[in-house]
Amino acid sequence: MRWDDDTLFRQFLLRDPALNGKFLTGVITTGIYCLPSCPARRPRRENVRFFRTPVEAEKTGLRPCFRCRPDFFYRGAEWHESLFAQTALKVRQNPAAIGDVGALGRVAGVSRTALNDLFRDHAHESPGAFLRRVRVEEVCRLLREGRKPADAAAAAGFESASSFHEQFVAKTGLTPGAYAGLGSGGGQFSIRLPGGYRTRTILDFYGRDKESSSESVSEDGVRKCILAGDKPAILDLRFAGETVSCHTDAADPYAAHAAAVRMLGLDSDAAGFERHFGADPLLGAAIGRQRGLRIPLTPAPWEALAWAIIGQQINLRFAVALRRELILAAGAVHPSGLRAHPSPEAVAELDVDTLRKLKFSGSKAEYLLTAARAAANKELDFTKLREMSAVQAARQVGSLRGVGPWTVQYLFLRGLGFGDCLPAGDAGLAQGLERLSGNRPAEKQIRELMLRYAPWRSLATYHVWASLAEIAG
Repeated sequence: MRWDDDTLFRQFLLRDPALNGKFLTGVITTGIYCLPSCPARRPRRENVRFFRTPVEAEKTGLRPCFRCRPDFFYRGAEWHESLFAQTALKVRQNPAAIGDVGALGRVAGVSRTALNDLFRDHAHESPGAFLRRVRVEEVCRLLREGRKPADAAAAAGFESASSFHEQFVAKTGLTPGAYAGLGSGGGQFSIRLPGGYRTRTILDFYGRDKESSSESVSEDGVRKCILAGDKPAILDLRFAGETVSCHTDAADPYAAHAAAVRMLGLDSDAAGFERHFGADPLLGAAIGRQRGLRIPLTPAPWEALAWAIIGQQINLRFAVALRRELILAAGAVHPSGLRAHPSPEAVAELDVDTLRKLKFSGSKAEYLLTAARAAANKELDFTKLREMSAVQAARQVGSLRGVGPWTVQYLFLRGLGFGDCLPAGDAGLAQGLERLSGNRPAEKQIRELMLRYAPWRSLATYHVWASLAEIAG
């Protein structure tokens, strides 16, 4: 590009993101400098100056624009993480102030296409899905504080009563009124299941360990011991048609409800995935056989991380046995005799020798203890991990000793509920793809094959796993 001010100004008027990094524009009347793609109103020609770098612009006394953040852009990938973090924080602080996806784009200061890319990469969901999720989470918070449903909906930014009700039920399985009444419900509530829900798949999943001391499965339900606060509690789920009758003795029924929603996989976008890929040449037939498949999350994210570390480099049967021994050794006992999966604090009190007696290898014991201690002292905060950029979260979790890409992706898929995860090195995934395609793909080929399923690669992965005779993890 010729370094000519008139040419640059004409390019500047285009707002073309492809020009970002080629030059910067400074506006002397406002004292800021911007990227060529900045969505702000274009100034008069005589007020514009051009620069090659932020350093040049700042030497003249200009500051970076708070909308397009050229300073972040020139730092590289960190810019996208920072932009996502800032945008997501603004939504969470005041979701009612962000009326729709267009308003969200204006807050971020990027185009609709760039906004979609930003949220796909860092939230694993569309901007619209992110807005809906945050609004429902805000309503839940306000209802727990005693606000009336209509007031809570308005405060969270819902403008339509019908859309509010529909979105709330889809995320929680309860009406807003039923959710508000959880505290006085005596530990009983009924969750509404989405159409075509695959009850048998969920029961088979929780029934993998026939000798488990943490859960028991019958023909119509699952009874699981969970930690509610620091106390073991029973969560009993009974399936009957399109509802699940739930009973718990947890002191906090809201926590028990959250665990039930996770276990049932209600947040999986099964319908969206099936609409897009029902006729897919590779997965279409499996999707047709497994319509309604959802990803059951662990009641708490820590349980998924512990399972992922336990399952590294060993077969499923041995991993199930190690998990069982860990629960027997450190899980809190409920009066019923069932045990909760041990908290990170309980695991952190163990030592390598104790775990080796349970048939853990020395390295596996060290990796599990390292992760437990990080979670116990909040160096690893699962709530913050779910709210931050998925890229940043992966970097933080992956910094733990013994935690590689497969373990990170498994935690994200089954513990944190991110929607676009790909444990590309998973043996079960490779085996399932071999059965579906006729060729066993290497890890690089798996990444290439699964790329077309973004941003639903978590569900695509789970469909491949479920296509095997036994769900692998």
